[in-house]
Amino acid sequence: MTETTLFTQALMRYEAYLTPERFEALLAETDKEAHSAVRLNLLKATTDVAARLTFLSEKYAWETKPVEFSQQALQVISAQTAPSQTLEHNLGQFYIQDAASILPVSLFNSSDIPLLKLDMAASPGGKTTQMIDQSLDQDFVIANDSSLSRLPALRTVLQNWGTANSMITNFPGEKWGDWYPETFDQVLLDAPCSMESLRVSASHPHRAITTDERDRLSLRQLALLVSAAKAVKTGGELVYSTCTLAPEEDEAVVSALLEAYPDCFSIDPLPAEQYRVRGLTEFEGQSFHPDLANALRVWPFDFHTNGFFAVKLVKQNSIPVEYNSPPAREFRLTGYSPLSNDLQRTLESFFEDIYEFDFKNSLETFNLVPFRKIDQIYLLPQAYLSHFETLPWNAIAMPLGRFIRDRFEPSVDFILKFGNEFAANVWTLPNEKVLQWMKGFDMRGIDLPGYKTGTIIAMRDQEGNNLGAAKYSTKRLRNLLPNRNLMH
Repeated sequence: MTETTLFTQALMRYEAYLTPERFEALLAETDKEAHSAVRLNLLKATTDVAARLTFLSEKYAWETKPVEFSQQALQVISAQTAPSQTLEHNLGQFYIQDAASILPVSLFNSSDIPLLKLDMAASPGGKTTQMIDQSLDQDFVIANDSSLSRLPALRTVLQNWGTANSMITNFPGEKWGDWYPETFDQVLLDAPCSMESLRVSASHPHRAITTDERDRLSLRQLALLVSAAKAVKTGGELVYSTCTLAPEEDEAVVSALLEAYPDCFSIDPLPAEQYRVRGLTEFEGQSFHPDLANALRVWPFDFHTNGFFAVKLVKQNSIPVEYNSPPAREFRLTGYSPLSNDLQRTLESFFEDIYEFDFKNSLETFNLVPFRKIDQIYLLPQAYLSHFETLPWNAIAMPLGRFIRDRFEPSVDFILKFGNEFAANVWTLPNEKVLQWMKGFDMRGIDLPGYKTGTIIAMRDQEGNNLGAAKYSTKRLRNLLPNRNLMH
């Protein structure tokens, strides 16, 4: 049986659940690849979001269209310079993703107070960065993924984004609910699925999904969803999403949760009304909870994206848990030790004197605490110290800098996050040197009167882009930009 035949069979399952006009629209849309979207990094946005998107579109000759559920994103229809080939992308100023995948996180409410958030199946990290953006990195976000091999990509994405208030963990998602019941204000479960988005895709060609595979997927999805349901606080929000339109993995899974725990969760009806999309309440003889009509089943023709499913659940009452102790490691074994008051004041004076930067205020704004590890200084989230201090992690802490003998040097990661706020020891690179810089070359023959040799200088271009940092020596700026940011 050919791939085309299998794809046609998958489409035909839905004919009875769409009007003739909508089914024709589905057939017409599935032969076209969905255009990707660019979503701005709000941590690095120094101008109005709409103005920045317009500027990038004009600079690189992008033909774009709005994304229905995000003011921070545009779908790129055509481009003279591909988004992935731009300086701004290498610097982490925007994320490239399927437009439909922006929907789930957009369903969460914003808050005036810092929240605890869990992204239960986080890699590659696009949705995690969106969760971070919702509070401009002031919420604490745990990015968990059960696959160790997927964590390096997740870590790179979060480093590029510039987050300081997150940590990466590597645990089965099914465990979190019994380890940390009633803990998180918001939980995202973007569940592993069959990826049956009902659209032709070079990266994910259609393949046959057996009944056995579908059953195994749905059982795991339900186990993950129950765990997420336990972990979210009463009154908190849980978003379940998949990149498949198979009802067995979508409405059926959520319906099973609602039936297992009656009166414990409600589905927020407002998004379905706002976007004019609805979930199914029955499929191939199986009936689902009637509230699933308020889920968001996004057909490829709705917004010209890949097919997608998302639903926002609000927890009304607690559900039974089987309490289990999470893995634990004494904090002292991490090697981090608190800073003395004198050392912290020294760092505050350093940033004020060299960069005219209010380091103390930034720590308070982001609720970060500096710790020392040998000659390095790191910033740890206070929320981690308060709630998860003994939980082992794969990655945590933004490097603040290091001591070389008695001289402190700030890290390039710290400058990439906060360098836009520096008012001194900043140098603007001439336009003709920017590409050379972005390829990792040092700047030689540079004489900078008024700049002290041996210091770390924050680099910008004439557009105001934060280009990282350089170490200044006689007539040389040594390029400290990480390899992950270079244009190859």
